[in-house]
Amino acid sequence: MIKLFNSFSSDKDNFEPFKKNLVRVFICGPTLYDYTHLGHARIFLTYDLLCRHLNERGYATDVLVNMTDINQNVFNKARTESKDYAFIARFYANKFAEDLLLLNIKSINRLAYASDYVCHIENHISNLLDQKVAYYANGNVYLDTSNIKTYGMLSKQSKDQLQLHRLDMGPNKKNPEDIMLWNCSEDFEFSWPSKFGKGIPWWHIQDTTVALENFGINYDIHGGARELLYPHHEAHLAQYNMLSTCENPIKIWMHVGLVLSNDEKMSKSIGNVVWSRDLVQKYGQNLLRLYLFSRHYRDDVNFTESQIAEKKPFLNKIYLTNTMTSNKTDPSLSKLLDEFLVALDDDLNSPKALEIFENMCSKVIEGKSLSSYDFERICQVLGIEI
Repeated sequence: MIKLFNSFSSDKDNFEPFKKNLVRVFICGPTLYDYTHLGHARIFLTYDLLCRHLNERGYATDVLVNMTDINQNVFNKARTESKDYAFIARFYANKFAEDLLLLNIKSINRLAYASDYVCHIENHISNLLDQKVAYYANGNVYLDTSNIKTYGMLSKQSKDQLQLHRLDMGPNKKNPEDIMLWNCSEDFEFSWPSKFGKGIPWWHIQDTTVALENFGINYDIHGGARELLYPHHEAHLAQYNMLSTCENPIKIWMHVGLVLSNDEKMSKSIGNVVWSRDLVQKYGQNLLRLYLFSRHYRDDVNFTESQIAEKKPFLNKIYLTNTMTSNKTDPSLSKLLDEFLVALDDDLNSPKALEIFENMCSKVIEGKSLSSYDFERICQVLGIEI
């Protein structure tokens, strides 16, 4: 039985998808104004590992990634470079696709651009207005979180704690914590006409709409960085509950820890980012995977290049093992292979799985037999290219 840590339950939950042999995954994707840094790469590599393991365990996967091309950062980049926002967004979307190939990430089935869903976003906001869980204020439209009993349960915040957050502030908002759905009050030089007025569909409703239009009333795993728990994922769940009329539309909320640089979050705004394509060019994607998977996905990683280099002996051991495989697997190694897969069953415990794999490689080098088929199965799960 596969167990995954669910941020909603704060526990490892037994995982069974809504559909027997199909796992549907939504990953919060990139904002399309720059390249993929290591923090982003870790997120997509984590879910790639998850999907590869699910495939090994007999599940098909359907992975949807939203592409955020409606965003202030995209507009600012377009203004700075005197280019159309759509040109900027598509340029970095292409670079993101290149980065996925460089990282050997092949598990993503669909990339969905927010700008292709604006008419659907309008319909969903109208639905929320009809349900009287959304309202107009100063020309904008907000989600009235006071009417949503479960609001705060995902991020484990009480009503008093939620009221300390002053989000999307504007005149005549009912509650400080209410979430903006449509913004008509700010001038970004890029806008969309709508029944609510000329403006911008806001961040949270973009993702909700993309998920609803692709997956319907429910899906299995929602993934992203831990920092998105509040307000983004809290708002997403509230909107999904109201629009899908499903009490528990998402089985697992799975969050990845941060990548730090000098003990600070790796961020474009801070300027301490390391681009994933540069690391792949310097070290190769195999070494990058071994480095990132040697930490549990829920833990933060304080990045240094020396830590990547420390994995070179392990990678060389894998390459050597590849030249020493045979037609059969020794029973003792079959047992270790089972333990490798069971480690990944346990909330994707990749550090333990890598430890077992390295032990297997050592035993092969010492003379134990491992079939090329079993060796390739392990490399396939880890995404290691030989």
